[in-house]
This record gives sequence, C-alpha cells and structure tokens, in this order.
Amino acid sequence: MLILLNGCEIDRNKNVDRSKFQFTIGDDAELFFRNVRQIYYDRASPDGTWQAYSFHDRYKGNERPVIVPVIVINWIKDEAYLLIDTNDLLADEDELRVIISNTQPDTIVLRDRGRERMLEFGSKLFEAIQANQSMQIKNKGIYSPMLTEEVDREAFRVTMADFYRLIRVF
Repeated sequence: MLILLNGCEIDRNKNVDRSKFQFTIGDDAELFFRNVRQIYYDRASPDGTWQAYSFHDRYKGNERPVIVPVIVINWIKDEAYLLIDTNDLLADEDELRVIISNTQPDTIVLRDRGRERMLEFGSKLFEAIQANQSMQIKNKGIYSPMLTEEVDREAFRVTMADFYRLIRVF
C-alpha cells in the first residue's frame, strides 16, 4: 500500500532541467497526455488548430490573487506552450511581480509575454512550490500572499509537471 501511495506523487520532487527546455512534443508524450492526463483539464479551442488546457480543479474565484498556468498545444506544429494566466483580481496589472521568500528574497517579474519568458516565470514559481517557499504578488500596489492554499499550489504544480512531461523535461 505504501508503494502505491508513493507512486501517486509522480513528479513531486523532480528538478527542472532548463537545458531541456524546448516546445516540441514527442509522440509518446502526446499519447500519454491525450489518453491519461487531458481528462483533468478544461479545454478551449477557438480555431481548432490549438487547444488550451486549464486544470479543472483550480481555484476559480476572485477572493484572492491567483496565477494559473495553462497548457497550450498546437496540434498542427506538434508544439506545446505555457501560458501564464491570472484570475480577475490581477487582470489589470501591467506586469506580474512576485516576491519568493527564501534565505535571500527573490523578486521575479513577468512584463512582456513570450513563450520563453512565461516558461521561465512558471518554472521559478514551480520551484518555489517544490521548495515550500512563500510567495507574495503585487496587486494594486500592495503585496499580497499568493499560492497559500493547497488547492492553488497543487493545481499549479500538477499543470507544470504535465507540461514538463509534454516537452520532455521530465
């Protein structure tokens, strides 16, 4: 039983190898995502050439600021991208500025969106979650705690792990 429970925590302690960052999806990763993982996501496809996957069990309210990673798959190019989305509380922010608390507080900023910048930003948040660090986000000029609820942290972690599997980082 103990082995079974440990098996359910797939990717919980894996490190992110930035040298493996790319956006091409392997056939095996695509099959795994389509057949096993996509059932955990809400899907949107405005034009049919790409689909956006948002983790179904994410927080959908507006009482606290939340950053949500979204997996975007372009099936024609066999590529996957990470989109950093927010709830309505952060919708008017020109940039996302997060302080990650550790021995030396680190401030990360997502100002200009681009696939590389969003992947790096999401990866830093993922690593902070893995290290159980606290985070604060600037919202209307004030820093507020972010990703404090287990549902928020787990939705972020699982989405990032699925994305890393798609692009073969894990």
